[in-house]
Amino acid sequence: MTQSVVVQVGQCGNQIGCCFWDLALREHAAVNQKGIYDDAISSFFRNVDTRAVGDGGSISKGRISSLKARAVLIDMEEGVVNEILQGPLRDVFDSKQLITDISGSGNNWAVGHKVFGCLYREQILEKLRKSAEQCDCLQCFFIIHSMGGGTGSGLGTFLLKVLEDEFPEVYRFVTAVYPSSEDDVITSPYNSMLAMKELNEHADCVLPIDNQLCEV
Repeated sequence: MTQSVVVQVGQCGNQIGCCFWDLALREHAAVNQKGIYDDAISSFFRNVDTRAVGDGGSISKGRISSLKARAVLIDMEEGVVNEILQGPLRDVFDSKQLITDISGSGNNWAVGHKVFGCLYREQILEKLRKSAEQCDCLQCFFIIHSMGGGTGSGLGTFLLKVLEDEFPEVYRFVTAVYPSSEDDVITSPYNSMLAMKELNEHADCVLPIDNQLCEV
C-alpha cells in the first residue's frame, strides 16, 4: 500500500489541515471499528509503539497503538500551530515535525519565498526526509497552503521546488486556497500571481479552492 505525506504551510494550510485530520480519523473510526491498523489507515497515519524508547517504533500490522499523522506543519507565526498542539488533535502530530517562526511573512510572497525559504530550507528538507523514510512506498506529497498569504504563497511554493529537486519521482499535489473577490489584503492578488507561476512549473496537480467556500 502507498503512503502520502501532508505538508501544511501557513495559517490557512494548518487550519484546513487540522480539519482534514479530524475528518480522516472520524472516517476511519466509522469503517474500522475493530481498531486494526490496515493498509487504508497506513496511507496517512503511522502506528507508533509508545513503549519503545525515543521516537517510538512503527508497527506495521495488528491493533492500533498510537496513531501519528504523516504530516509536516510549517508556519512563520506560532499562533495556529500552538492552537493545534493544545487542541483535541495534539497527540496526532509529531512535535519533532513542526517548523515555526515568530515574525510572520507580512502578507508578502517575497518574504515567504526568498527570505524564509532560504532560511529554513535545510530544516524543512530534514523533516521531509524523515517523513519519507517512515513510509514503505511514498506516493505523493500533499501540500496545503493559501495563495494570498505571505507564508502560504511564498514558502508553500518554495517548498514545491525543493520537493521536485529532492524527490523527483514522488507526485506533488497541491490544495491551493485562492483569495475571494472580497479579500481585504491589498497584496493578495500579487501574491497569488507570483505563486501561480511556481505552481505551473513545479506542481503535478493543483486543486484550487475559493477561500469563501472555506468560510461557509
